[in-house]
Amino acid sequence: MILGDYQIDIVMDGHFWLDAGSIFGVVPRTIWEKRVVVDERHRMRLAVRCLLVRDGKRTILIDSGQGNKQSEKFRDRYSVEQPLTLLDNLKAKGVKPEDVTDVVNCHLHFDHAGWNTIREGGKPDGAIIPTFPNARYWSQRKEWERAQVFTTQRDQGSFLPEDFIPLEEPRWELTDGEKPIIKGIELLVLPGHSLDTQGVLIQAGDQKVAFLGDLTPTRHHFNYAWIAAYDLHPTEALATKRRILPRALREKWLCVMGHDNEVPAGHLVEDDRGQIGIIPAEEFSD
Repeated sequence: MILGDYQIDIVMDGHFWLDAGSIFGVVPRTIWEKRVVVDERHRMRLAVRCLLVRDGKRTILIDSGQGNKQSEKFRDRYSVEQPLTLLDNLKAKGVKPEDVTDVVNCHLHFDHAGWNTIREGGKPDGAIIPTFPNARYWSQRKEWERAQVFTTQRDQGSFLPEDFIPLEEPRWELTDGEKPIIKGIELLVLPGHSLDTQGVLIQAGDQKVAFLGDLTPTRHHFNYAWIAAYDLHPTEALATKRRILPRALREKWLCVMGHDNEVPAGHLVEDDRGQIGIIPAEEFSD
């Protein structure tokens, strides 16, 4: 879509599968199983959806997908599907890796930071180098620091050090709180999944597009109570939803979902009980 001076495109990096019960946390299976399909391993299929924002001067990639550096055992565990990768899909939109000026990682788990780096020459033993050689990489400082030491056993398996440690520190734009990247594009701090997860709000006049990362990974998670077991701080996630979603409803944000397998984006609605839901948007398709 076109938003003021910005062209905004969804860019896919395939799919992967996670345990459905963990995705819905304390929500009973008798409720969530009416809405999703699971495989024989009780997993549901998740999209890996990134956002490309261009204004003729900056080419900004919001999240960098799952990459391709994992072991075969890792890729089997999550049944990674990549018939076309993020780089393939960027190329189809006329974007070369060297064109990217900014990479915003909502956080540093493998499915959000995977293409930060590649192996040189595509060789399994190749040196790890930046995928986007001219880009600044944006992260909340405390998220970046946490990822260096894997302080939380609950999610340490979701960090792959090769996604971020090989990048020299001067490449990082480490921020402390909410901050504009450029005029009209702002980082939002969204504690819950971790205390320093971030999202992005793009605005031109009254039009606004938001990428909220794993605060609302699927359309089901706009319900306040549907909070993933993967969220390290569920009470913070609830508080963040109650702060952010009414604003998104009031200001008519178009919300892009990073992991919903069927609905890329939508506008929020509120029912007579005060519960938030989402109406799929026609503007966006994968």
